[in-house]
Amino acid sequence: MKNLGVVSINHGKDTLLKAPKPPMYLTDEAKKHYLFMGNILAKNERLKETYLNALEIYAEAMAQFEFSLREIKRKNKENFGSGYIQTFKTGAKNISVELTVKNNAEDTLIKCFKLFGLDPKSEKDLKDISNPNQTSLFEELMRSKNG
Repeated sequence: MKNLGVVSINHGKDTLLKAPKPPMYLTDEAKKHYLFMGNILAKNERLKETYLNALEIYAEAMAQFEFSLREIKRKNKENFGSGYIQTFKTGAKNISVELTVKNNAEDTLIKCFKLFGLDPKSEKDLKDISNPNQTSLFEELMRSKNG
């Protein structure tokens, strides 16, 4: 594997200085999430070369999550509730495809959040084994999204 800007920090563990270029097979939206989150993780000494596949999964799930929310919103503007429930010609109803995509993406995102310490409990668990001087990654993510 080529050198991706690795520096030995965090008690001798190799972490990346910044997110490498996203893989070509990611969607354009996923590439944005890959770079955004990858650079936050790198800044907080939590991105290793071996974690890049998990970052790709996170990025694609985030793109799917956003897409599904936009589609749900669009459908609900046309006919409120149609973004959540689809009605078939027979009158039968089921949850919409968009809601299924959203729910699946949420499940994947929550798993990725736990891997990277992006929720308060898993962040605490990671801090117990990492550098106690690290900033709160959860707080950093919230600042970046709001700022």
